[in-house]
Amino acid sequence: MGKTEKHENLGFNLTYPDTFENTKGALAPFPMGGNSGMYVMMFNYIAATKEELDDMEKKTADHEPTQEEVMQVMTKMGIILTVIGIDGNRGIKEIKQIMKKESASDDMFTEVGRCEDITYYAITDRDSEAKFMEKHPDFAEEFQTLQKTLIEVLKNAEYYPPHIPGVELIGRSVHFETTDTDGNPVKSEELFAAHAVTMVNFWATWCNPCKNELEELGNIHRRMLEKDAVIVGYCTDADEKLAECKALMAEKNLTYTNLLPAGTLYDDFGFQGIPTSIFVNREGKIMTYPVIGAPADLSEYDKIFEKLLAQVAAGIEPVQASEAASVKKNGYRVVVTDSDGAPVPGASLQFCSDTTCMMGRTDAEGAAFFETTEGHYTVHVMKVPEGYLKNEEEYTVPETYGDVNVTLKKA
Repeated sequence: MGKTEKHENLGFNLTYPDTFENTKGALAPFPMGGNSGMYVMMFNYIAATKEELDDMEKKTADHEPTQEEVMQVMTKMGIILTVIGIDGNRGIKEIKQIMKKESASDDMFTEVGRCEDITYYAITDRDSEAKFMEKHPDFAEEFQTLQKTLIEVLKNAEYYPPHIPGVELIGRSVHFETTDTDGNPVKSEELFAAHAVTMVNFWATWCNPCKNELEELGNIHRRMLEKDAVIVGYCTDADEKLAECKALMAEKNLTYTNLLPAGTLYDDFGFQGIPTSIFVNREGKIMTYPVIGAPADLSEYDKIFEKLLAQVAAGIEPVQASEAASVKKNGYRVVVTDSDGAPVPGASLQFCSDTTCMMGRTDAEGAAFFETTEGHYTVHVMKVPEGYLKNEEEYTVPETYGDVNVTLKKA
């Protein structure tokens, strides 16, 4: 058998057969995480050879991919399977309701595993598959073969209770100073003090799932405003694409405040994707674990607001995770020092497997922790603090938990 991937946030480990090592196209698993008792992973397939993908990667090695470059990849991509685990002993009917696809045929769903009250399904979409294979006939046979094999891989997966990402953030305080998209100064203390609950939605102009939920977020904001709750947007690329950000705000009828990036706020929380939303109280304390990704049913945001407003009314304060619960036991530590051995805080790091990357930033001791399973990873220094030379070296991570040491040279 081939390599094993562990997806603790989803609740399963997958072991791929050796045939997945040498495919004509590229299999691109995308773990989306869990929200509201649903745990979602998409298996994408890219109709491009390794050489074509390497060429694309070289073209964007020194810059953020443009919209055209992103679309070049997207037009070659098809979804082999979507895997959904749903808790509460719920099943196909409830998934259809949440996804607003009540007319979908039951034969799209194949039960592949269970753990406690969670049932996992592999979901296919024959109409979208047919369109993909018509557009990319040279890759059609492999697409179908990988789909059948993946279903068997999922049936033989190891299932266990998922880990909820971000639970350690509950009770943590959020502090920043920035400006909004109109240039007005904003202090987090004043912003959050104005309402009982504030949802901060991290998004970007290039992120389609982000853009797809914006209009409804505007509606939710207007509904919640009467209940002493609001939404605040945080456009992560507005410092470079302010005009595009404001155009989207106008198009989606957003009447709530949107912020420009405030230093390293997004990186400091260790978020691994967007959209991501956090909920804070008047004191700026995070009240519940973050919502990572856009829920299939956006009314889930209303439910979270209602729950948190009820907690505020009852005088229930967010409780910080205990020291025992917040200690990170499973992961790797990257330690960045200078040539004299002194710690280097504020270095931005990228920690990557073959399929996903995590971002981190070194603390006052020059360390960044990446909570993940043991496996094959590499580390790159994305940005160095002022006074240090750029470091383009690739660092190999040990296969078992341990430290990775990185040295930066002074400018």
